[in-house]
Amino acid sequence: MPAPAPSPATTQHNTPLLVLYGSNLGTAEDLAHRIADGGTAHGFSAMAAPLDDYTDKLPTSGAVVIVTASYNGTPPDNAVRFCDWLGGDDISRDHLTGVRYTVFGCGDQDWTATFQAIPRMVDAQLEAHGAQRLYPRGEGDARGDFDGQFQAWYGPLWPALATALSVEAPAPETACRRRSTRSNT
Repeated sequence: MPAPAPSPATTQHNTPLLVLYGSNLGTAEDLAHRIADGGTAHGFSAMAAPLDDYTDKLPTSGAVVIVTASYNGTPPDNAVRFCDWLGGDDISRDHLTGVRYTVFGCGDQDWTATFQAIPRMVDAQLEAHGAQRLYPRGEGDARGDFDGQFQAWYGPLWPALATALSVEAPAPETACRRRSTRSNT
């Protein structure tokens, strides 16, 4: 049996892509890893980490994607320090100049009073302190079609980041082929 034909190589521009998450139940963390894997498939040098690991250390090279939830209107356990810092009085108005970002929020409309509280706060505070939003904030609602909402936000993410960062993005079918060769371990 002949070997399968090799898929075209993905353009490896190796632009840094940091995907941060705030997650208690694992949904935001799973999405962050999925985004990081997608970033690698699109030629980025991508990694995922908890928000608290990057308190006052957001990079100005490449882009930052933040995926976070709220827990009764408060940050997830691995995002408390980050949110305290970002909303605190010790951060200047231009402290995050040079940081380029986007946010995807995980939530549940059953908790109407606190729905998307942390993702919205993170997005607003990043912008208020000089960071540049590269792509609109997305919202997933566990009460609705969460996966469909995520897919609608995720699909256009790569061309938007490629344009904003002036990098060559591989054709979507190339990235899909590459992704399909990964093992699920």
